Amino acid sequence: MRRSPRRPSLRYQLAWSFAALALAVAFAQAALVWFTGYRAEEAIIDDITAEQLHLSIAQYRRDPALAQPNTPDMRLYVAADGDRSALPEFLRSLPQAAGSHELFPGGGIEYHVAVARDGRHWFYLAYDVAEHDRRQQNVLAVLAASVPAIALLVLVVGSGLARRLTGDLERLSLAVRGESACGRGTELAALARHAESADLAMALDDQRHRLDAALVRERAFSAAASHELRTPLMRAGSTLELLRATRLDEQQRLRVEQLGASLTEITLLTAGLLRVARGGTRDAGAAIDLRALATDVAAHLEAEARARSIVVSTQGPPGVNAIGDRDALWIVLVNLLRNAIRHSGGTRVSVDWGDGALTISDDGRGFDAGRASDARRPGVGSTVDRAGDGEDGHGLGLSIVERICEAAAWRLALDSVPGRGTRVTITIAQVREPGDERSG
Repeated sequence: MRRSPRRPSLRYQLAWSFAALALAVAFAQAALVWFTGYRAEEAIIDDITAEQLHLSIAQYRRDPALAQPNTPDMRLYVAADGDRSALPEFLRSLPQAAGSHELFPGGGIEYHVAVARDGRHWFYLAYDVAEHDRRQQNVLAVLAASVPAIALLVLVVGSGLARRLTGDLERLSLAVRGESACGRGTELAALARHAESADLAMALDDQRHRLDAALVRERAFSAAASHELRTPLMRAGSTLELLRATRLDEQQRLRVEQLGASLTEITLLTAGLLRVARGGTRDAGAAIDLRALATDVAAHLEAEARARSIVVSTQGPPGVNAIGDRDALWIVLVNLLRNAIRHSGGTRVSVDWGDGALTISDDGRGFDAGRASDARRPGVGSTVDRAGDGEDGHGLGLSIVERICEAAAWRLALDSVPGRGTRVTITIAQVREPGDERSG
């Protein structure tokens, strides 16, 4: 069975999408909280400095000694109009104009300074806002920790939610593959919990009903064909034996043998292809003597090979037995050898076996560059069909070979080199080598 390409998981994509959305929302909310909190804190600081400066000026009018704020993080400085010598260094750069300022003299210190004039004096109130900075930093730390925590929580919860949302698809998949007991003999639509998956389940149910009906028709046809063909084949075989018992000249006897070979092929084709159609090829467990089978196939095609001056040989050790459907393997070998005899353009075709594989090789022309590029595409049967149809017409036989090998669980591989011939390998799962204890 061809493996499907690896695709991303819908469940994981949903979970990560939920987490990414939550992270974006949490980050945006944290930024909004921080910005609004920061602006509110700055407004509070400005109100505090302005109010304290107003109180300090009023106290200075009554008694300059009582004008200093009682708060240790505030300091009042008074300078005469046009004279800044009474001010500390970090305040001298400020203009003598009413207003509010932010100063960073260094060492991680930040001052908010309110400036006002009263009479001939300028009043400077410097407020060390370290306490406000620590509060803002604590808020920032809480927000920074809460954003990934929220994202992680949403990822965990989203995984469970995604599992629940995609549960319909998983149940339908298990039911279609027959791995779920609840799906056997029941409508798939009954397993769906959502409208979208219910539509998919009803489409699958409809397809399954049509496939079941087609299988019933095919089985009925196979059974009828097996029963109806048996009698004419037996009658044709009896008639052929009677002809062989009569006195015939050489030409007549040659034609009778040709009829016999054709009748043998029809009989084996009928039995093998009907088993393939019924799906019983993999269950056929009879021992197949590979050397005897190869010899029979070579003898069956001997006249055609001789007419084209092609030598067909069988190689490999005797006593090698494969376990499988002999009729199906006979059809495969006949098609492959016949294609090599008719279309390879070579002089020798050989059948060999070893390491659980049958190999059919020829010394013909192989594929040209165009065919070689086709042969590298997936699907042996379809590629060879494209290479052969229209020129030599042998694509159908190889397509049948591919289908039989797939039905029997045999692996088919084709290798062709222009000017050096073609090699087809059939790997069979169970092969009993000579001397194997299991062969006894």
